[in-house]
Amino acid sequence: MRRWLGLLPLAIALAGPTKAQRMPTMRALIELTDLSSVAISPDGRMAAFREESASIERNTHNLAWFVVPVDGSAPPHRLTDAGEGNWLNGTLLSEPPLWSADSRFILYRAVIDGEVQVWRAAADGSSVARITQEPGNVIDIAPGPDNHSILFRVGAARTDIVRAERQEYDAGVLVDASVDPSRQLYRGARIDGRQATERLKGFWFGHGGLLADRPPRVRVLDLTTGEVRDASDAEVAGLAPRAQFFDRLDGRLMIARAAAGDARGTAYVLSSGSTHDLLVARGSGLANAVRCTAPQCTGQRIRSLAWQHDADALIFETRDGNGNSNLYRWDVGSGAITMLASGPGLLNGGRDESEGCAIGARTMVCVAAAADAPPRLVAIDLDTGTMRTLVEPNRALADPDLRFRPLEWHDGAGRRFTGQLLRPVGATGPVPLFVTYYSCSGYLRGGLGDEFPLRDLARHGIAALCINRFPAADGIGDQVGAYRIAQSGVAAAIALLARQNIVDPARVGMGGVSFGGESTIWIAMHSRLLAATSIANVLLTPTYYWFNAVEGREVPEVLRSGWGIGDPDGDRPGWRGLSPAFNADRIRSPLLMQLPELEYRPNVELLARLQRARTPVELWAFPDEVHVKWQPRHQLAANARNLDWFRFWLRGDIDPDPGKAEQYRRWEGYRRSAAGAGSSQPRTQASASITGSSR
Repeated sequence: MRRWLGLLPLAIALAGPTKAQRMPTMRALIELTDLSSVAISPDGRMAAFREESASIERNTHNLAWFVVPVDGSAPPHRLTDAGEGNWLNGTLLSEPPLWSADSRFILYRAVIDGEVQVWRAAADGSSVARITQEPGNVIDIAPGPDNHSILFRVGAARTDIVRAERQEYDAGVLVDASVDPSRQLYRGARIDGRQATERLKGFWFGHGGLLADRPPRVRVLDLTTGEVRDASDAEVAGLAPRAQFFDRLDGRLMIARAAAGDARGTAYVLSSGSTHDLLVARGSGLANAVRCTAPQCTGQRIRSLAWQHDADALIFETRDGNGNSNLYRWDVGSGAITMLASGPGLLNGGRDESEGCAIGARTMVCVAAAADAPPRLVAIDLDTGTMRTLVEPNRALADPDLRFRPLEWHDGAGRRFTGQLLRPVGATGPVPLFVTYYSCSGYLRGGLGDEFPLRDLARHGIAALCINRFPAADGIGDQVGAYRIAQSGVAAAIALLARQNIVDPARVGMGGVSFGGESTIWIAMHSRLLAATSIANVLLTPTYYWFNAVEGREVPEVLRSGWGIGDPDGDRPGWRGLSPAFNADRIRSPLLMQLPELEYRPNVELLARLQRARTPVELWAFPDEVHVKWQPRHQLAANARNLDWFRFWLRGDIDPDPGKAEQYRRWEGYRRSAAGAGSSQPRTQASASITGSSR
């Protein structure tokens, strides 16, 4: 489950890029192959996994199922297309398939042409077939009451949903707490492969289609006969409820849950804020639960959790301060803890970090990725810790000339920060610096959301620093305090790199998504550290507040508890300290906003205020996008514009591409206007000479 919460779901410059650099291009990074949804067969011999790659040309994603021998004795074998996948806020969710008891087939949900059914593919590639014909979309699948069946949930009938959408369209929409003013009223979201009407459901900004609140129908499919029936009450009761954002148990946040499906019980990771508790409930309730008291369980956050096949043992993942995975086994009976594997980088189930490695009886299979090592599939022996590579689809992207190096430092309060620094090849003196702040785990592309082309910036003479967010408590927490910590950490990093003669502190840019974008604006408001900025998320403006203050919404209370502010009319001092709309006079660094359609509307107020203040600013909105952009063409456009923006403001570079002439006319106009208004831009910015250089 995702525990981050943004405002929406919650140096002497080099003359130009070095020509002979061997490194991934912007397009190659967008179109690389990700791996996810790993599952080991019951006999322990095979691993199924999903390959995921974007196509800029077709503006879509290609998903396919593969199997590979766990012992690495043969290359992976493609089984079939995997449909469109299940997306949440722009993230493609991991969805491991179920294996048949005889290890001959995998069973999986597939989103195809606006319909979601269960499919079965033979592990030898000999057959693929749809095995359900439900009038509603299949929500999820789970093991059935015996080895020859599966359970699955089915939502409202597709014809009923279409009818409800049309009825609402004809009669008009009552604007209440279920209506998101930032979303189109009619079919403004993509759900299960079709454009559908969406409404707010559940906590914060949870969304769902019309009729999504109807109780799902639980069905049982006999895999031998193909017969389908409604599940009995006992079978329904044994099916664990779907995890929801901010679920609680025993008064604490439930971070993870793993049901063994037998007498071993159910394992939980519970959080009371900054500490995690790993325990196993053998019966109902937690009164007699077995708790892990070892330091590996109690002294750090647990990211994922899974039972070892046919053993009373759990495999769990933690991370060190540099974002490297540590995998442990907890023997529940004896309490013994064994270190199984560690980074460098991540060892988990892929980019959807709610999913861990697939665990068998003697082996676990993980997606491995580090800052300069693109995703690959590895098998780890549970007895010896020996690791071998099974699948390496991105070998051409490995071993670049430009490589990140880990960086550690402390701020004035003694807080430890970590990050990854990429310097331009051949840099011998201070260069401009770009900073992004939030998450730098796994293979680095562009920070959280992949908006900022870190390698391309370095190729064009700008050092790139990705900073991991300083650890915060689970839940909402003190957001203003977190912004101040971010500012302190960024300032300390700039000072350190300036002392080392690596960067020019007068030419620092910063960008981010979600909390990273909020931190960027906070620093722009409360310091003069930044010469240029870029964000990709909604910001706190009065428009944002009133859009989300309709009776029945919890947003005003969350803003009060997490951000410490009331409504804009009654709490002017609080808003003056927090909202960029109340600080247009203090934001002097050029601001580029590249927002999803779902979030841009409240930022129009900030756009207009900054334009009046003659601060260089642009707002771009991307149609049919949510919190994190998922469309490949939009990702490419955002990355390319960010590269041009920071090259222009930090180095004075202009791309000579004739197609960009209008862009640079606008930007030069902003620069002249800001200088004429007496802008307090960093001294190098106003005097930067505009020179053309080849991309």
